[in-house]
Amino acid sequence: MIIETIVSTIGADGKPNFAPMGARIPKEGRWSIVVYHGSRTYQNLLKTRCCVINLVSDVRLYVLTALYDHKPLYGEEPKLKGATMYEADEALEFEVTGTLEMEGKTEFIGRITGRTVIKAPAAWYCRGRGAVIEALIAVTRKGVLPDSKIMEELERNRAIVDKTGGPEELEAMDLIEKHWRTHG
Repeated sequence: MIIETIVSTIGADGKPNFAPMGARIPKEGRWSIVVYHGSRTYQNLLKTRCCVINLVSDVRLYVLTALYDHKPLYGEEPKLKGATMYEADEALEFEVTGTLEMEGKTEFIGRITGRTVIKAPAAWYCRGRGAVIEALIAVTRKGVLPDSKIMEELERNRAIVDKTGGPEELEAMDLIEKHWRTHG
């Protein structure tokens, strides 16, 4: 199973980088994240071999960190070379124990070495939240997917957000569409 997270790493300049990405739930006790070559997260993980996997309920934070280079409020974890987001529900300390090379990306395999519960996540599931994540993934695949496919995904997921989302999901979808109009 893959869960959506915001991974934080620390760069050579000492500044945190926040990147939404899927974390694979353990297979035989091993967690993993797949990172595209050329990304800041990839470069940072090669050097530090650790990060913080932030579990976040607020979909706006995924959109802002993916499309607008937003720096959320955070506390640094110097020993981990990552940052715990104050708005996260939970933060997992991740240490890389191995890698699996793929075409254009690397799977970083590791273990969770610590866990901090920051706040209780929502005890409900909003379809609009999932639709925002799907729209965000589509927009970040510019150049990989045809623009017509991305537009289809935006339209389909906008309908779900309009029908089932609350203020956070509506704002997040608006931000995605604004980005697409400017950069699409």
